[in-house]
Parts: sequence; structure tokens; C-alpha cells
Amino acid sequence: MKKIKYFLTFLLFGLLYAQDKVAEPPIFSDYQISSERYLTNAKGNIMMNVNVWGHVGSPGSHIVYDGIDFATLLSVVGGPMDGANLTNVRIYREIPDADGTLVYHIDLNEFINTGNRSNFIKIKPNDTIIVPQKFSSYFLTKIGTINTLFSLITIYLQLQSLAGN
Repeated sequence: MKKIKYFLTFLLFGLLYAQDKVAEPPIFSDYQISSERYLTNAKGNIMMNVNVWGHVGSPGSHIVYDGIDFATLLSVVGGPMDGANLTNVRIYREIPDADGTLVYHIDLNEFINTGNRSNFIKIKPNDTIIVPQKFSSYFLTKIGTINTLFSLITIYLQLQSLAGN
């Protein structure tokens, strides 16, 4: 009987100690890391998720093959649109590389002119690639809106002057 009492006491204190350890809050870093780093498709190919923002044909989240190069990734998203600033493409890592780098700047003009892929950075899971729009392109797209607004104001003023006569 004494052995059962000792066993139950030991078990009770063990459970209380275990509950105390489980109740500690988890430690998170400054940002939340995605739970999905790699996926497999129906054929067993290793895939990963990347995010492409900015001035490309089809921005958004895309699932691509592991090991995809930068030019192929841009092709998957429809390529850069007219007016894309290809001298200042940025890649943001979800997790810093071994040297602590989180942001890479890529100038695609050398690749476009020579086909040299040496400036390409290896694409990793959950990278975010941003292809900005040139200011001149942005301005020219907005000038059409401004031109339409001025045309409407001119028509309004002409109608007002006709109504006054």
C-alpha cells in the first residue's frame, strides 16, 4: 500500500512539474516565419512558394520548382512590363542568409544585354521579389488621367459659356 502511495505522489508531482514546463510561452523572433518551406507536387517534384510584386505581368504568390533561376521566375510571372525599372530589382529573404543578408539588389540590364547570369541570386522559399516601376513610366500613365480631367473641365467651361449667351 505504501508503494502505491509513493508511486501516486511521484506521479502527481511529475505531472505538475510537466505542466509547469509546458506552460512557458514560446519565444518568437521579430517576424513570423512561414510554416511551409518546401512542397511536393503529384509527381514528387520539390516546389517552393515565392512572392513577386510590382511591375510584372502576373504579380502574386507563385509555387515554382526548387532551384529555379531568376530569369525563369520572371518568365513564370509574365515577365517585366513596359516601364519596369530593371536596374533596381530587390529580393527580400524570409530568413537571413549565412552572412546575415536579408535584402539583395539586382541590376538585370547586364543579363538583358549579354545573357550573363552571374549577378543572379539563388531563389529560396518564401522570397519576395519586387520589380519597381520607373518614375517616368508612372508619370506617363498618370498623365492620361490628368489629360482626361482637363478635357472634362474644358467641356464644362465651354458649356457654361454657351449657356450664358
